[in-house]
Amino acid sequence: MKITIGHTPAPPRTGTPRSSHLPLDQGLHAVRTARHHADEVLTSWGMSGSAVEDAVMVISELVTNACLHTLDGPVELRLLSQDRQLVIEVTDTCPETTDLSILWSDTDCDHGRGLAIVRALTCAFGCSRAPEGKTVWAQMNT
Repeated sequence: MKITIGHTPAPPRTGTPRSSHLPLDQGLHAVRTARHHADEVLTSWGMSGSAVEDAVMVISELVTNACLHTLDGPVELRLLSQDRQLVIEVTDTCPETTDLSILWSDTDCDHGRGLAIVRALTCAFGCSRAPEGKTVWAQMNT
């Protein structure tokens, strides 16, 4: 598992690239909107059911974090696919990078499992500054 801060994922090198961009509204309904969009797009791209389920879970966690931990919530969801690789990017308005080393360890806690789930389902994830705040990204094999 590779975790990086201040870097973006390496772009895939071959094959036909596919991308999707979804502006997100402020509020927790953004999570449902992002999940629904990702399910439709990734299925239309021919990804396996299990890859779509894992990606939707990662997207749900990243968008939820943006909703809970930033004043204005998430700004956009981007999906990039090429060479059996999927990059998920969630941009929000908070300029501070996320501490990606924090992992949930308290079994009695109601919150804090999101990054552990992202870590378990992805081959790399990180955080980089964006013009409007920051982008948290995750890369998955599909």
